[in-house]
Amino acid sequence: MLLSGRRHNFRQQQSIHIRGFTLVELVTVIMILGLLSAGGGYLMFHYVKNAVYIPNKINMDMLVSDGLDVMINGDSRAKGLRFSKVITAVANNQVDFISQDGQTVRYRLDTGTNKLYRSINAGAQEVIPYYASVAGVSMVSKTAGQLFAYYDANEAVTATAADVRWITIGLTARTGSGSYAQWQGQSSQSTSVAVAKFQ
Repeated sequence: MLLSGRRHNFRQQQSIHIRGFTLVELVTVIMILGLLSAGGGYLMFHYVKNAVYIPNKINMDMLVSDGLDVMINGDSRAKGLRFSKVITAVANNQVDFISQDGQTVRYRLDTGTNKLYRSINAGAQEVIPYYASVAGVSMVSKTAGQLFAYYDANEAVTATAADVRWITIGLTARTGSGSYAQWQGQSSQSTSVAVAKFQ
């Protein structure tokens, strides 16, 4: 009888502890869950944003790199500035030259369409690199209003085509405004080339 009474008391005590949470415990759990979800939401937002921004940035890096490579080295259609025989005309956003193959080549940045063009032997203009013609992608000069800078043998800036011995090129590619805040990408790169004028 005494043993059964103890068992009964133990069961009552157990049922008392299983009844539920106190108000303080419940509020504490809700606060902890709120803090965790706020931090998790913040991290998730930036994770998703980077998942969109980083590929855009990589694409713009590749676009600028390919554009500069075509202007410097050329491709299967025409040689680039590295293989120039003579520079025939210079401007802030345009350069004309005759390559060692005898082709007349022009590189021009159109500030209206924000595309980089090449024409060969006064033929039709083509966008370079070819995949830069995608809507929403802009090619602009790295320095406002000046894609090309020209230098003479004394490394002084020149505007005379016959004196050009060195050319620097600064190019920027971007989607939209290129803003990270708007989940867009941008890349700016510069390069330079010696003009092999008398080879």
